[in-house]
Order: sequence, then structure tokens, then C-alpha cells
Amino acid sequence: MKQNKKELFKEIIRFLIVGGIATLGDYIIFYLCNLLIFKSLNESLNLTLSTALGFITGLLINWFLQSFVFKYVGKDQTRSKLVFLKFVLISVIGLGITELGMLVSRPIYSKLIIDVFGLFKFDFWKLFMKCLMTLIVLVWNYFGRKLFVFKQKEEV
Repeated sequence: MKQNKKELFKEIIRFLIVGGIATLGDYIIFYLCNLLIFKSLNESLNLTLSTALGFITGLLINWFLQSFVFKYVGKDQTRSKLVFLKFVLISVIGLGITELGMLVSRPIYSKLIIDVFGLFKFDFWKLFMKCLMTLIVLVWNYFGRKLFVFKQKEEV
């Protein structure tokens, strides 16, 4: 079944809404871990663990809301272990892209720290890179999920 432009546009809007909710969960967990939970760890380990836990949060939110995005996803498809594994694989590749971008940019963002009233230090560059990586992975996730996970069945 081929989508018309209007259906495709609606699907992309739904993807952005679900992705926005998942990203919010990801960022909240990332910053809670980074600024509070793992702050005593060395910066690389803190960054890696915080990014991974934020990612897992976003992944789970996405998985539970994905039937809202891809309207043609049936109950069989959402319960299939193979579909879930494909979903996780596409997402893990996205995590790899994010982790790589965050770690490669580390020398830059360690120089752009803003002290917020002496309460905590805010890494502006870290937020910028997290947002940039989110945009890159957003495109990867949409096409990966649409083409490899939630493929429409061709009508005969």
C-alpha cells in the first residue's frame, strides 16, 4: 500500500510528536544522571552512562508509542520479537552515532561551562551536541524504522 503525500506528512508529524516525547524523557534522564547521579565519576564514564540511560528511556517511550506513528502497524507486528529486535538494532545504531558525536566533541565542550549561581555548572556545548546528535539520529531512526522495521505490506 503506497502512501499519498498527505498520509506521509501526517506520519512524519506523528513521528516528530512521539520523538519529542521520547527525547524529553531522554534529556531529563541524561541531565539527572549527568549532573546528579554520576557527577562523582570521571567525565567520560559519566557521559557514556548518562547518554546510555537517557537513550534507553527514549527507546522504551518510542517502543510503547510507535503504533501511534505507523498507523499500518498491526498487533502481530508490535508483539513480534523480531520486530522488537530490529527496532532495538536501529536504535542502538542511533545510540552509537550519539555516543560517538558526544565523545568526539568532548575537548570542545569542556571549555564552554557556565556556572549557574554556584549551584551547578552547565555545559552549553554538551547541550548543543546532544541536540545536534538528536537531529541526526532523528532522520536515521525515521528511515530505519520505516524501511526496515515497520514496512508496509504490498497489496497484491
